[in-house]
Amino acid sequence: MPVASSPSDYTSINPNYATGQGFYTDIAAVSDLLQVTPFTSGTNPSAAQVGSIIKRIEGMVDEKINRSFRPIIWKNEFKDFEFTRSPIASYYGGYVGFIQLQQMKIRKIVSLRVWEGNDYRELASAQGSITLLDNFRDIHSIIFQLPNGGVSFELLAENDVSALANDEFCTTFGIKTTNNEIVDLINEKFPSNTSQFTGATASKELETSNLNISDFFFSQKDDQDGTKVLISSLLSGDDGAGCTLKATIQQSCTTSNSSTSLTVADSSKLAVDMEVTGTNIPASTTISSIDSGTTVTLSKAATGSASSTLTFTTTNEIPTVCSIVPFTDKEDMKRLGDFWMMSDDGRIFFLKKYPYHNKNSIIVSYVAGDGRVPSTVHEATTKLVAAEILRHDDQTIMIAETGANISAKEKYDLLRTEGMALIDGKKDLVYMLD
Repeated sequence: MPVASSPSDYTSINPNYATGQGFYTDIAAVSDLLQVTPFTSGTNPSAAQVGSIIKRIEGMVDEKINRSFRPIIWKNEFKDFEFTRSPIASYYGGYVGFIQLQQMKIRKIVSLRVWEGNDYRELASAQGSITLLDNFRDIHSIIFQLPNGGVSFELLAENDVSALANDEFCTTFGIKTTNNEIVDLINEKFPSNTSQFTGATASKELETSNLNISDFFFSQKDDQDGTKVLISSLLSGDDGAGCTLKATIQQSCTTSNSSTSLTVADSSKLAVDMEVTGTNIPASTTISSIDSGTTVTLSKAATGSASSTLTFTTTNEIPTVCSIVPFTDKEDMKRLGDFWMMSDDGRIFFLKKYPYHNKNSIIVSYVAGDGRVPSTVHEATTKLVAAEILRHDDQTIMIAETGANISAKEKYDLLRTEGMALIDGKKDLVYMLD
């Protein structure tokens, strides 16, 4: 039976590896175990170096136990589907078939796509998409805004590879390469598919107001259309339907004081209702009409005369540049809905919607990870981190309880053995049941 919580759980969870704070342990617990002065930016090893060790050891613990106690996204897990009940007789039985995921302790189904003969149907989460068109290099940015007018994350485009920053996506190459860049920036991962072209040496990263975009959104390319990027909200259930997806384009324009007429570079890439921002443009100004190839009419008169670069923002389409499908609720997850789930067991049951074929007909992406960190996991991680520090230390550690000196090698062996023994006791056994 799953344990909701225990007084012995490790709860000091405020992960920031740069300051030595992990999901399973922290620098204070490690220094206490080693009985040394607290790690700081000025110690050897420093707090950041110990944080790096914590990050590495936590990954090893996950792999050894075959379960995570922190949120990990698993993507594109292909599953076969077998009917175990006739759809006609399934209503009271609760499902027509089910799949067993590789991981247990499912926190959220990010994407659940079922093959319906000619395309995949998305059944989970709230999802939006952006499709790049022929003139995709003219895009200026893509914006993701959290619900209720919340924080916005702006992904800036960059045409010059030599000027590409870690918080930008490269548009120098083709549409599919650009989409790889967009996906990696949203997911804040190393751009392994494009680094050989862009020369990237570090992971993508996009932070706004101390929040990271990858904590709120997950992206992947459409398997059937390489020009389209699918974006799923990581907010609970269908809360992500309140998110907003926008795209922007910039053009050199000329305003005339007190006039609603605006001279633009190319009106073929603009559309009615686009929001216009920039010098001499009042707040909440939009395009009312397209008058000619270089002239549009604004909803509000300009406040001055000048030539400047203006930004045009849309939630629908930038003609010939990109098209947007807004975030919409895809999920009907309940016992009498499209599907339901036993999250602790990692099992998904299909009732109203299901694939029309059997082999490799389901693609699942999900967040898995136990919601609590047991004391044994905390203790094992702390001991293994301490052992790793000792492995690079040529000094001896004083054991306060006995007053005896013990060599770093002996201390390392002891901590390593005890830590691994604790991990072995936490390994999961998965049973496949019909």
